[in-house]
Amino acid sequence: MRPTLRTGMTLIVILLLFLAFNLVWIAKLPDIRWDISEQKIHTLSPAAQQLVATLASPVDLYYFNSNNHPKRSYAEKRYGKRIEDLLKEYEGAAKGMVNLHLIEPTPFSEDAYKARLSGLDDSAGFIGLIGTRTGHGVRRIASFRLDQAPLLEYEISHLLYKLQSPEKPTVALLAGMAMNEPASRLFQELQREFDLVTLASTATQIPSHIKALMVVHPRLLPERTLYGIEQFVLKGGKLMIFIDPLSEQRATAPPANTQLDELLAAWGIHMPADKLLVDYTYTPWDTASAPNRARLDLPRQAMTTHDVSTWNLNRVTVSSSGALLRLNTSRTTFTPLLHSSEQSVLVDAINLPTTTTLDTLIDKASKQERRHVIAARIEGPGYSVFPDGIKGQPPGVQNAEHIHVVVIADTDMLTDQVSTLAPDSNALFVLNTLDNLSAPDTLAAVRPRVAPQRSPTLLEAMRETAKQAYRLNASELERRLHRTEQEWLRLSPWETALGTQTVTTTTQLQALNKERLRLPMELHALQREAYDQVQRLEWAIKLTMIFAIPLTLCLIALMVFLGHRRRQLRAARAAH
Repeated sequence: MRPTLRTGMTLIVILLLFLAFNLVWIAKLPDIRWDISEQKIHTLSPAAQQLVATLASPVDLYYFNSNNHPKRSYAEKRYGKRIEDLLKEYEGAAKGMVNLHLIEPTPFSEDAYKARLSGLDDSAGFIGLIGTRTGHGVRRIASFRLDQAPLLEYEISHLLYKLQSPEKPTVALLAGMAMNEPASRLFQELQREFDLVTLASTATQIPSHIKALMVVHPRLLPERTLYGIEQFVLKGGKLMIFIDPLSEQRATAPPANTQLDELLAAWGIHMPADKLLVDYTYTPWDTASAPNRARLDLPRQAMTTHDVSTWNLNRVTVSSSGALLRLNTSRTTFTPLLHSSEQSVLVDAINLPTTTTLDTLIDKASKQERRHVIAARIEGPGYSVFPDGIKGQPPGVQNAEHIHVVVIADTDMLTDQVSTLAPDSNALFVLNTLDNLSAPDTLAAVRPRVAPQRSPTLLEAMRETAKQAYRLNASELERRLHRTEQEWLRLSPWETALGTQTVTTTTQLQALNKERLRLPMELHALQREAYDQVQRLEWAIKLTMIFAIPLTLCLIALMVFLGHRRRQLRAARAAH
């Protein structure tokens, strides 16, 4: 009995020590976490930690996440959990200044009603954030989008900063021509979001309290004003500048301004002043089935989605735009924001080519797989193009280690005639950019988490080769199909109010219908031919993955059986 009693008492003592450790000491152990993700997406960046450290008043964050919504995909559920983990990191780093409330609203519940009342998006279940601060307004992120995952940390940091600093930043507008009437809607948005200051076109200096400067039509500005803009940038000011090879607001082209070209060269870029960008893929068609070559509707895939300027942006419309080129001698960082498709070309701004000539030029451009940049963010060292100053003023700052400029090769996108009423279009692009440029360094330092470029795999390389081969042969067929569809829509009388309609079968419509049937079949045949080797490799990989484990198990079982059989034979020989 003594050994049994001793063993029992030992177990009881170990159990008591285990309970005492969990009740008393477990809470005092440090909370250690390891973020093994490639971009450290579950950990706050140093810039975000510095921003949180500047919080002066407590804020409450209400995170609404309908994680069990039937429309929610697995990737979206994982993204919702990632947002929750990051919000907990904010709460921990804030040391009591951020109070996080996690809410999973169920349908027809009070939480769902509050979320909908606050403006959160419920199209695929709530996944939004509401921030409040005592005595101040409420801010929200209506919906976190999976395609904007690199901007997640900036979104949350932006909300926290706006809760702490609700005052409007000061932004100045400097235009070479009157913009109040042509861009009235944009002006209203700018006045609502910023403390907007309008500067005269003859201004020689930019006030020091200006956070960001917006310049339109700089070719029409005098040399003294360009000098003031340059000095503002070299002294650390942020600039958003709209230039244009052909403005639709003027009957004639602006006079040549070599100082502006030199100023752009000092920033490491160049825009051909006599070249207009024409893009077949993004060119809209009007009701008369004639393409408006000057106008381009840029969708989401024509944007750099991980930049703040394209935050929640779905479409941008430009008209008579040019293209930005990076100089080989440039030392600045050139980040494209808006770009054309690969079926685009630069043509003479005054004498547009005919349709046949334009098709030939676009075919040659498609083979080069080149996209033209319409808007870009420029950062890095800069120098002055006025080393001796200007007449009547001494030389100013000659160089700067870091400048920050956003250049857009179009001015007509600001006008009411070009921009749409959609809240996620041109105006949002301008507001996002100015908001980021006018932000303090603590918020501007929060950068997107972009995955580094990696070398493509064999399958990815084959897919890219197949894509290029298909586009090389299919560009002309796609244009013919597009024109056929537009001509068919123009001739088909589908606009009657009756429930049943007469089908018109004219000779021209019959010919168009044959083309509508034949061209997709030819495109499908070209696609199958181009991707034939890729599909064979994909099938080989799938079959290998399907049969690899069963064949491995069968091989292991066979080896075990043969080994067991060999031992039986040895035992039988030994018995005899």
